[in-house]
Parts: sequence; C-alpha cells; structure tokens
Amino acid sequence: MKISLTLFLIILVLTAIGIRVWTFTSVNSFLPLSGLYVDEKTYAMNPVISGSNGFSRPPGMFVMSMITNAADNPLHSRVVISFMSLLPAIALLLAFRKQRSSWVYICCTGLALSPFVIISGIQFLPAVPAAAFLSFSMLLAKRSKFLLAGFLAGIAVLFRAELVLIPAVLFFFSFRSGLKKWSIFAAGTSIALLPVIILNISAGAGPVIAVNGAENLWLGTDWELLSTPPGTEFEELVAIGERDSGGDSAFLQRAYFAIESSPLKWFGMGIHKMLAFFTLPGPGRNLETGWLLKKTLLVLMLPLSLMAISLGSVRCFDKNRVFWHDLAVSVIFAGVISAFVFFPSARFRLTAIPAFWFLSASAVPDRKHLRYAGFAALVIILISLFITYPGMVRSGLTSTLAAEYMIESGNPAGAIEELDYASNRGFYGADLHNLRGVSRSLLGYPSEGLREFEKAIDIAPESPTLWKNYAVSLWTNGKYIESIRAARRAVNLNPLLREQLEPILVHAENI
Repeated sequence: MKISLTLFLIILVLTAIGIRVWTFTSVNSFLPLSGLYVDEKTYAMNPVISGSNGFSRPPGMFVMSMITNAADNPLHSRVVISFMSLLPAIALLLAFRKQRSSWVYICCTGLALSPFVIISGIQFLPAVPAAAFLSFSMLLAKRSKFLLAGFLAGIAVLFRAELVLIPAVLFFFSFRSGLKKWSIFAAGTSIALLPVIILNISAGAGPVIAVNGAENLWLGTDWELLSTPPGTEFEELVAIGERDSGGDSAFLQRAYFAIESSPLKWFGMGIHKMLAFFTLPGPGRNLETGWLLKKTLLVLMLPLSLMAISLGSVRCFDKNRVFWHDLAVSVIFAGVISAFVFFPSARFRLTAIPAFWFLSASAVPDRKHLRYAGFAALVIILISLFITYPGMVRSGLTSTLAAEYMIESGNPAGAIEELDYASNRGFYGADLHNLRGVSRSLLGYPSEGLREFEKAIDIAPESPTLWKNYAVSLWTNGKYIESIRAARRAVNLNPLLREQLEPILVHAENI
C-alpha cells in the first residue's frame, strides 16, 4: 500500500527536524552556537568592509543578517538557516509529486537527511540559502516557468557569487533544449543581479556581486594559503603590502602573477582541487567538516551523499535532456569549476548537492544506470581515500574557535582547556600562542601571557593583531618603551589599530 504524499511529508519533516535538533545539541556541547565564528562575523556585520568599495561580502547575507538579527542573536539565525536546509527536499518533492513512486520518496528523504545539508544548517553562512533558492529554481524550470526560475537563480547568486557561472555554463547546454528558454532564464537572473551590480559600479567596485572574489581567486593559487587556518597567521599572509595597489585590485594582481609565473602548476593544482571536490566527507575551510560529522554521528549518513553524487553524476550524461535537467547539470558544473578556480570546500559543494538529488530522482535507475553509478561510487571512494591536499584536515581547529568564543564571553579558564585539547589533537601555530597569551593575561598571569605573545610573534612577525596584543602585554608588564615600539609596529601594519592603541601611543612623548 502506497503512503500518501501528505503523510510522507509530515513524517519526513518531523524526522528531519529531530535530527537537526540532535545536531544542534551535539555541536553546541563543544562549539557554542550562541557565538559567531570566522566568516560568520563578517556576514553578521556591515556588508562593506573598511577599505573597500561596494559589497565586500554577499549582499544576500546582509539582508539575512538584518532579518534574523544575527549579530545579537546568532542562535536564532542558525535556527532560520536550519529550517531553510529543509526547503530543497520540499522543492524536490513538489517537482516530482506526480510520479508518486517510492524512488522519489527515497530521494526526498536522502536530500532532507543529507549530512552536508544538516551540518551546514547550523552555520550562519550563505551556502544553505543559495541551495534553497537553486532548488526552487530547478522546480520552476521543470514547470517551464523560466523567468521566475532565472530570478531565483539570481537570488542564489546574491548569496554565493560564484554561482553566476550557472547561466554561462547553461548557455552551452541550451543549444539542445532551446536558446529561447535560456534567454528568458538569463533575463530573470539579470533582474535579480542588476540592482546590486549597479550599486557596486556607482561605488567604484566594478561590475561584481561581491568584491572578495579576487581574494578567493588568489587563495586558490597557493597551497600555503589554503592550509593556513583563519587567524593571525592567515592575517599575515593576506595583509596588503606596501608594493600592492590595495584592496581588490591587489588580490587580483597577486592571482594574475601567481598564474602567469607557473600556469602548469596552477592548472595541476586546479585538477587536484577539482578531485577534492568529490571526496567524502570532503574538505572544509573554516570548520573541521569530517570531525563534526563524526561527533554528531551524521557520518552514518554519508552513504546517502555517495548515492546522490554517483547516480547524479551518471544522470548528467543522459541524452534525452530538457531545460531543467541542463540547469541541474550547470549547477554541478559551477561547483566543480569553483573548486578548480577557487578552492574546494563545503560552501561550494553544498549548492550542488540538491542538483545531484534532482537528477537522481528524475527516473528510477535501471540496470545500466546502476552499473555506471556503482563504478562512479567506486571512483569517489578511491578519490576520498587517496586524494588529499595541505590543510584539508585541520585537527583541533574547532576547539580553537571555541576557545576564542570563550575569551570573548569572559571565560578564559575554559579557553585554556579548549586550547590544551586543540594542542593534543595536533593544532599548532601563532593562533594557539596568541589565544593562550590573551587567556593567561586575563587570568592574572601577565608574564606568562607575554611569553606566549613572544612565541606567536616569532611565528607570524607581520601580523598586526599580534603586535597589538604584544604592545598591550608589554605595557601591562611595565615595559613601556618596548610597548610603544610594538604599538607603532602594529599601526604601521594596520593603521586602523591606531584608535585602539592610542592610550599607549599618547605616552610616547613623555617617555
């Protein structure tokens, strides 16, 4: 007896919500979800970073931040994002509801319980909203509503700018499904994007969605950049030097010189990153994706993702394609190209996960498809076992982020415990010593804090944040002349620190 669509939807939603509540509880025990981490902080604040013109971060996240009040209530924002992580499965069910086959129910369940979708739902990042809008874009394309489909795809681009590749890739597929349909779709995308592009042009940022694209392009040209965790060492690497023209153009210059100096090396690195895109559980950038999946037991659901990626990849090559099918394939290609050009991470792959499931649900797989999908699954498993790259696994990063939150929330003793745990798991570097220095100083051990800052400075001598903390620590320890020198060094590296260090600098003439 077939289960009714309504009953299935109720069971699916309740199950998915239960698993999300479990994930929230599990993660919150070792990474407090009431705090904001790394990119989340910039998404929750002003969309225009000081020193740049135009939107420096996805404008969609600026709107999302205002609606959910992310800066003051991160937990509420995470609940909203987690709810949105259910929308792709609902879109898939609506797209194939007329088939009423058990295979469609299986695919909907797989998408609703996708471990990557669930784990991304606890983060205030743009990947989940982008995936949700893309899912409904594919639904509308399947219903031949091409203008609205393009408009929703454009909204997705406002969350993840690299998705602007979708119309470009779709153009090449549309010679079969019809250029007229593509034109209507592209018009809808333009309607969503043009206001933002015009704002950026008027601000002098150029015809872009977000000006941090050049920085991400540059990051993707060097393994050291990709392997350095967010923090003071990364700040040192990314800092704009005196010879640079500054801002977005400086990063674009760096990327150009890196590619021009060794194009074959860059191309080989791109292939490596592209393969890493297909690994399971796959690389993260600011979070330990694999470790989080293990801690939340979501790792048990990885076979669902393996099924979707392997079968969806096979479906990409189906001959009898229609427009929505080409759109789904274009979404996947956009993710793969982004990994090649920028870097592989959950943020790029997540937007492609619903497309894999849409393709998988398009028809019950026959023996031929199952045979090819089995081969694809074997290839993905082999890639996952043998393809790695520097920084793909950053053991202890989660605990380091938790320590930073505890310092900000007034619990330096708890931060020390987290840092010891991070160190035991293999985390090392300037950030570890910097956070220990701050914690020791707050606990009333200024001399111990000073020693930690000195260790951090030795590792990352061009980090303005470290010199600022070092200057404050020197002053606390009564080393006033050295403190003033350190403060001047910090301001030279980052003039924006002058206001924070003014209490030290004003004493320069009196000493």
